[in-house]
Amino acid sequence: MRTALYDKHIALGAKIVPFAGWEMPLHYPRGILHEHHAVRNAAGLFDVSHMGRIAIVGPDAEALLDYLSTNRIAGKPNLSTTYTVWANEQGGSVDDLIVYKQDEAHFFVIANASNREKDLAHLKRNSQCFNVSIQDCYHNEGILALQGPFAMQLAKTLIPEASSLTPHHFLMAQDLILSGTGYTGSGGCEIFAPTSRILSLWDQLLEAGAEPTGLGARDTLRLEMGYALYGHELSESIAPTESIATWTVKWDKDFLGKTSLEKLEQSSSKRHPYSIVLLEKGIAREGYSVWKEDQQIGSVTSGGFAPSLNKAIALILVQDTLSIGNKIRIQIRDTSAEAEVVHLPFH
Repeated sequence: MRTALYDKHIALGAKIVPFAGWEMPLHYPRGILHEHHAVRNAAGLFDVSHMGRIAIVGPDAEALLDYLSTNRIAGKPNLSTTYTVWANEQGGSVDDLIVYKQDEAHFFVIANASNREKDLAHLKRNSQCFNVSIQDCYHNEGILALQGPFAMQLAKTLIPEASSLTPHHFLMAQDLILSGTGYTGSGGCEIFAPTSRILSLWDQLLEAGAEPTGLGARDTLRLEMGYALYGHELSESIAPTESIATWTVKWDKDFLGKTSLEKLEQSSSKRHPYSIVLLEKGIAREGYSVWKEDQQIGSVTSGGFAPSLNKAIALILVQDTLSIGNKIRIQIRDTSAEAEVVHLPFH
């Protein structure tokens, strides 16, 4: 599949790669490092139209989303956003996503690209006892992420309403939705709009000074912040409580999968997520084994070079309980490198 901006990516000289069934830009001619620093220091523009918006409307919309979410949705302010994980009956992770509350009867969520159809089916399957209607907006909308310390300054030149936007909230402006969210940790906003509007906004924001930015920098930016990536830190076989998104689990409310997660809490098989910095030369890649003394204790879920730190970093999932400052080793092909457990975010 291709987003509506595909031809524009080609015209800009993007390197296109397959991602979750889509042909997406990995980077543009200036490269991932340039794009990473552009977001950290100025403003970068991402096409994230491969993700999908799903609207949930009706008297029971809030109750349904609160039941599906590990995080608390009920009672949140209007026009607020809430990051959460959806668990299945067995305690595995269906997806991590953001819930947007317009009011008690009008919500929408943004699904990860690889999970768009699965999330839609999960919503519909669990909505049978709730008075709601569910509608995907996959085919007539696009999504842009404008990220970086100068992002809002650029947004205000095209969308005056952006001046009143605050982090973790959203607003309806003209024919679009503007949200104070993102996946980079550098501030900015995300824009949900009809495809025709997305095409014009892309051109206008680049002309205003935003740097076109691909999936490569998106990954290095989120990794530096310690943000989960579905399929790595979360999956059907990695529970929310085993991930760096465990903070979303609110035990004082009911939610789908809670009983299974409570059992996992009492189990010796529960794994633990940590963040590490390599102390020796090498890059820890996904799947590399993690060792403590002579015992393999787990594996790397995400790893790479952190441009802002000039260090190799990684997220790991292990059986042992570790502490900040503990030393472990990562098996990198036919050698191993020492690493230290550190706090998040990395930078």
